[in-house]
Amino acid sequence: MDEDERPRNIQTRVSKDRISSLPDDLLIQILSRVPTEDAVATTFLSKRWRYVWIMLPRLDYKDTGKRKSIWWLLDQSIRLYQAPRLERLRIRLGRHCPVDVDVTNWVAKAIDCCVRNLLFALHWKTEPIRMPQALYTCNTLARLALISAKIIVDVPSPVSLPSLTQLELIRVVYRDEDSHVRLLSGCPVLKHLTVVRYADVDDNVRKFSVKVPSLLTLWYELRRVNEDDTDRSLVIDTPALMHVGIFDSFGGSCTIEYMPHIVTASIAATFYPEDNFLSSLSSIKNLELYPFDTMVPWCNAVNYFRLIECRLRDFDPDWCESLVVLLTNCPVLKKFMVDCNYEIDRSDDHVPVLWDQPSSVPKCLSSCLEFFRYTGYAGREDERELIRYISQNSKCLNRAEICLNPTCNREEEEQMAEEFTSMPKVFVLKPETSSV
Repeated sequence: MDEDERPRNIQTRVSKDRISSLPDDLLIQILSRVPTEDAVATTFLSKRWRYVWIMLPRLDYKDTGKRKSIWWLLDQSIRLYQAPRLERLRIRLGRHCPVDVDVTNWVAKAIDCCVRNLLFALHWKTEPIRMPQALYTCNTLARLALISAKIIVDVPSPVSLPSLTQLELIRVVYRDEDSHVRLLSGCPVLKHLTVVRYADVDDNVRKFSVKVPSLLTLWYELRRVNEDDTDRSLVIDTPALMHVGIFDSFGGSCTIEYMPHIVTASIAATFYPEDNFLSSLSSIKNLELYPFDTMVPWCNAVNYFRLIECRLRDFDPDWCESLVVLLTNCPVLKKFMVDCNYEIDRSDDHVPVLWDQPSSVPKCLSSCLEFFRYTGYAGREDERELIRYISQNSKCLNRAEICLNPTCNREEEEQMAEEFTSMPKVFVLKPETSSV
C-alpha cells in the first residue's frame, strides 16, 4: 500500500468506527433526517446498523414510479419494525403497485405499533380494498388521511377513535349511506375534518352529514365531472365550528344549523344561502367569497358587523352595485380585495351594467378601511368609477393596489396606469409584479 494512502484509509476507518459507536438514540436521530428507503438500506452496512432503523418513529414510503421496489421494500421492512410507538406512517403507492400485494397488512401492523399519524394514498387499477376493522377502534390514532377511490370506508359498529383530532377523507368510497355518519360519531374529540368528493366517483352517499360537536374546522369540496349529477347535498350541524370552507359550484344543496362561533369562511357555491347560514356568517371576521351566479344574497341579507378582511373571487364588474351594498354592511372592514374574472364569456350584444354612485358613504370607507386591492383591471368604465369611489372616500386608506388585466398589451397598460396618476395612494401594478 502506498504510504500516502495509508493515513487516509486509517482516518476513514476511524470515522466509521466513531459513527458506529454512537448511541442508538443519536443514530435514530440521524436516520430520521434521510428518506425512509435510505434509512432501511443502512441495514446492509454492518451488524451494528442492522436493526437501528426499525426503531425510527416516522416512516415515509412514496412510489414515484421510477423505482418498482418500493412496495417490496415496504412489505419486507414493515414486518421487521419493532418500535413501541410509531409516530407517523405515510404510504403513497402509484399505479405500478402489484395488485396481489396485501396493503391492509401494512395498516394493521401500524395499528399494532400504536400509530398516531397515518396517511394512506393508493392509486392502482384493481378492485377497491377495505381497511382493517381495527383501524376504526385504534386508541392512539390522532390523525388519519385516506386518499383514494380504491379505498372503501366500511365502518363497523361501534366506532371508537378517542384520540382522533384530524380526519381527511379524499375521494374515498363508502360502503353505504351511513358509513361516514358512524365514523364521525365515534370521534369524540375530532377538531379538523376535510372531505373531498368527486362526482365522477359513485361514493354511495347522496347526503353527506357532518354532526360533530367538537369540530372546529371543516373543509368540504365537491368536484364534478358529470354535469347531470346534481343530487348530492351537505348537512352541517356543528355548533362549535370556527372555520368553514365549502366548495361546490355545481348546484348541490346545503343545510346548515346555526353556528355562532364562525371566525373565517371560504364559500364557493351556487346554492342560495339559507337563514341559518347567513346568521352564522354575521359574526365572522374573515370572508373569502366566490359569488358564481350572483352577489345579491351574500350582500343584502347579512350585516357583517365583525368582518375585518374580505376577498371576492371571480368578481363580475356588472356586480358593482351589489359590491357597494356589501361595503355598507361591513362597518369595521379594514382590508378589502376584489379579484375580477377577466375570462367571463360575454356575448357580442352584452351591455355593461352601469351604476350610479350612492349618495351616502359606507361607514367602513369613512372610518376604517386601510387596504384595497383590485386585481384584473381591464379599464371598463364601471371598474374605473368603482375604484375611484372607494379610494376617494376611504379616509383611513394607506394603500390601494390596481393589478392590471394580464391580457392587456403594453399600450393599454400605460393608458390605464395614467388614469390613476392623480391619486397619491393608488399604485398600479403590472401582471408580473402583482402581489396577489
